[in-house]
Amino acid sequence: MSVSAPAVATASEKKKHPHPDRTRETIETIVFVVVLVLLLKLFVTEAFVIPTGSMAETLYGYQKIVTCEKCGHEFPVNSHDEVEGANDANPGGPRRAVDMIGYTCPNCRYPGRYKADAKGTHIDSPPNNTGDRVLVLKPIFHLKEPNRGDVVVFKYPQAPQERQIAQNYIKRAMAFGGETVAIHLGDIYVTRYLDYPADEIGPDGFLLYPRPEDPLDLWKPPYMYPNNQKALDLFDKSRAAAFPMGQGGFEIVRKGLDQILADRRIVWDNDQQPMELAGKFPPRWFPVPGAKNWNGDNENMPKNFTHKGNDLEWIRYRHLIYPWEFPDTAKEVKPTYVDNMLGYNSEVGRYRDTGAPTPPRSTEAEKEWVGDLILEAEAVMDAGSEVTLELSKGVNRFQATFGNGTVKLASIGPGAKEFGSRPCKVNGAGTYRLRFANVDCRLHVWVDDRLVDFGTDGDYLPGSTVPPNGTNAWTQENDVDAPASIGAKGTATVRAIKLHRDVFYTHGMNGAYVYYVQPGHYLCLGDNSAQSSDSRTWGTVPERLMLGKAVFVFWPFYFSASKNRIGFIK
Repeated sequence: MSVSAPAVATASEKKKHPHPDRTRETIETIVFVVVLVLLLKLFVTEAFVIPTGSMAETLYGYQKIVTCEKCGHEFPVNSHDEVEGANDANPGGPRRAVDMIGYTCPNCRYPGRYKADAKGTHIDSPPNNTGDRVLVLKPIFHLKEPNRGDVVVFKYPQAPQERQIAQNYIKRAMAFGGETVAIHLGDIYVTRYLDYPADEIGPDGFLLYPRPEDPLDLWKPPYMYPNNQKALDLFDKSRAAAFPMGQGGFEIVRKGLDQILADRRIVWDNDQQPMELAGKFPPRWFPVPGAKNWNGDNENMPKNFTHKGNDLEWIRYRHLIYPWEFPDTAKEVKPTYVDNMLGYNSEVGRYRDTGAPTPPRSTEAEKEWVGDLILEAEAVMDAGSEVTLELSKGVNRFQATFGNGTVKLASIGPGAKEFGSRPCKVNGAGTYRLRFANVDCRLHVWVDDRLVDFGTDGDYLPGSTVPPNGTNAWTQENDVDAPASIGAKGTATVRAIKLHRDVFYTHGMNGAYVYYVQPGHYLCLGDNSAQSSDSRTWGTVPERLMLGKAVFVFWPFYFSASKNRIGFIK
């Protein structure tokens, strides 16, 4: 088939089809993009910046990335007061300029201080980094009611706008309208089987459950009925029965897998041991006395442990807080329980006007016992060998045994239980990355970062681990002497050992720990519970003030993978 030659356009035809107006096209494109952006911002998504550290270390506010000069652990430290000043001496008044002069490492607990020149300027203080920038999906674009544990952005109920500036907060939605919430031993419990009738009169003749004159004030703390006697009685009854499920009492709230991993906080990275203390203090991981078949690669600071023998033997972790102030004279240090100290809160500041130092933000609220732990290790195993990860909590120890193509879950102690077994890829000689979590009274295991699903078979009753005397929730034998252990049969090497803890919810600054959430409201909590201004302090969040669900961190970007913040929010 032949193709005819193209016709040549005449001058008159060119006039009929003039060249497009490039300026007009450019203007139309800009207008279209602007309108599209405005529509997206109005109906679909909006960007927010996080200034404070109430969601640390899941989301960062203003912070410095610090590397501990003793153990090399890298972690973020709050620098909000250095960037914007502090007003703790006069809340609501002028802010005072603050310099950060130090930190405390959450791994080795070294109290680091920055070097200062002759003028007092701290020359090696890391630069300040901006807070995370997040994309928020607006309610019109997703289900209006968030799921439990979702990270949400909302207007601060007490002052939605201050000095023409919107007061936007970001927290997790942890309870919903109609629920009564209790915070107990760092976990959250809820029940929907309590009502608060508006006309019920107490023995003193006053309303037990008052309502505000303005229904828009239902978010305020008095209408959460903090530590109401009816709620406390039901909580005590539920606790005595070990918090059973489906019986109308308080039940534990169990986090989803993504939130468990997002909420991990470092307790000890065995690959980051401070050289300076080697030989002066015992190592945190050690073979138990009598374990003749375990050998560490270094007597003073072992990182790799090798087992050869057919008997099950153990290495154990002890939580030692090294006395850095007296490294040459203090030859002994006693183990203690794992606490909820967070490196993000450990900044040390100095007011520029007075020179007076301010202590780290770590407070008594960060010295609570944490029983929810996560243990990770890399295991190099010969055929037929087994490796067991063990985590203690109260009177019980929980075990995950890997080997021969299966993983088995069990507990030892009062009410010892076998939770069952599942097939897994730990079969024969090979190198495997193992993870075992005991969080919210549910056991989880992973092999090479893939979950081995036990579903609800890994659940146990929260009250079953509490000592019978009730004086402490922790025990010396388990939570102090052996909070985490690794056992082996056959030939195996374990290395890259890391111990994490879960988020520990504190009672809040007002001391109350049982609250009611009015219908149409949300109880929102920060991940940095010891230093979060949230529903425990100022009240719940009305649905009308919800701005949307935070789904993605899009800035800042760093070339360093360890610092890069971009990704979906868990």
